[in-house]
Amino acid sequence: MAATATTGAASTVGTTVPDETVAGEDSELGDPDPEAIGTVEVPATVTSAAPTTAASPTPTTTEATPATTLPPYDDQPYHEAVDAFVAMSTDWLAAPAIGDCMARSRGQLPVTAKDLIVDQGLLGALEQIDSLGVAAFSLGQVWSGCKAEGEQVTAASQAVSDSDSGSGSGSGSGSGTACAGSLTTLPVARDQIMGVVPLGHLAPPSHTQSTDHIYFLLPGYEQQEVPSVPVVSPGAGSIVKLANFSSNTTGTEFMDWQVEISTCTDGTIKFGHMTTITAELQALTEGPANSCNTYGYTGYMHTSCTWMGQGVNLAVSAGQQIGTAGGIGTPNTQLDMWVLDWAGELAAAIDQSAQPESILRAGCGLDWFTTDLRTDLYSIRMESSGIRADEATGCGKVFQDVAGTAKGFWYSVTPVDGKWLDNLALVDTNTRSDHQAISVADLVADPGYWIFQTRSAGTVNRDFAQVMAGSGVHCYDSFTADSNGPAGTADSFLIEVVDTDTLRIEHQGGSCGASPSFTSPYLYSRYQS
Repeated sequence: MAATATTGAASTVGTTVPDETVAGEDSELGDPDPEAIGTVEVPATVTSAAPTTAASPTPTTTEATPATTLPPYDDQPYHEAVDAFVAMSTDWLAAPAIGDCMARSRGQLPVTAKDLIVDQGLLGALEQIDSLGVAAFSLGQVWSGCKAEGEQVTAASQAVSDSDSGSGSGSGSGSGTACAGSLTTLPVARDQIMGVVPLGHLAPPSHTQSTDHIYFLLPGYEQQEVPSVPVVSPGAGSIVKLANFSSNTTGTEFMDWQVEISTCTDGTIKFGHMTTITAELQALTEGPANSCNTYGYTGYMHTSCTWMGQGVNLAVSAGQQIGTAGGIGTPNTQLDMWVLDWAGELAAAIDQSAQPESILRAGCGLDWFTTDLRTDLYSIRMESSGIRADEATGCGKVFQDVAGTAKGFWYSVTPVDGKWLDNLALVDTNTRSDHQAISVADLVADPGYWIFQTRSAGTVNRDFAQVMAGSGVHCYDSFTADSNGPAGTADSFLIEVVDTDTLRIEHQGGSCGASPSFTSPYLYSRYQS
């Protein structure tokens, strides 16, 4: 039996929470919510209009030309044209980063393309790109890659800035600002928090896609033996939802809880993997559940039951115990925490219908704490593997779709029996800003993720945001030690973005060769079947 809740005055904060069935959680740092709410239309948000380009096809034959000795090309006028583009694009936040990329990529551009940029300016050259003939392909590819890189760098910088100032969210959704600073105490005693895992944790198959919540790592998590730790409400508010989970994973059965609390207007927080809840909260579940749901796949099944509504409306105060985490009889070695902004903008995702509304509204839990607590928590960001987060990763990211490129979430075209097993994610890692991951649920390879250091040129380990539709086959290898894969042998992945909505991928043995080619690729779509 959990400890009896302490008493104390609490403010009741009104938040209307949709009747969305709560998902189960796995023992490897959480599971996503299982039910999609439906297609949600979101107005596109852009900083300013950017020109589109259409690259001309490369000719299959070229005419031989006599060898000549030419003086070195003077790149100074080209650099001045790029600087002029940045100076004129003051309303485009990504322009400086795009300009920096264009300057670095000058060696990838033919002389005719650079001359056109010098004569017409960067944007003017893009408008006349068809006049370049074969050189149009190079300019189109460099521009598209730099534009994607610029927007990505700007988003990451803004996330770090927002976290330092106590506003914004690392999720990329804009969620979380309404309740910044509303949490005045930690949910677990500070000496019981060994680290904080940012948004974007990967644990295929249930977390093939980047996670929408953070984790408080508890003492003994490395050895998978965690003592029972009291969990308290970090802010004053009202209990609005409770959920119980019965899980059977590879023959191991266990039970845990989720507790959702309204702590500010239109904002709720949620804790998962709680081993027990207090007797006062337990009493709220004596009546019939609002809903129950069973999901998963063979050998990995969960049943969740949810209680919400007037019968679950219970005031709590900051610091009041709501249950425990860890302890004997549970595989859970962490406390999961979500923050949900029910009034803010939904996160941008190419296929929003594939996601529950709660994921589209998720923000960074760290940003809801008071300044002193938030600063301390940011200082202990890390992965459960022990890798510390660098500054540029901020609170991590959930949605990372970049249209027309390989980056983001994909879904198998081939039907797969079992929840999550159609997922594929080509995303940034949540601790190393210069690394990305190939995260696989099934089909292409056994469940796992493969991490590599990105490159900004060539076709090997190219940043996913720079792998454009029609740019050919790209190869990925040289994976980090914390990646999955066959022990003691090299492996690689081939990826090709066929068009804006379709991707081919194959897992092969050996490293990337000079001319990689598919033998039996799998087809993935931006849209879930």
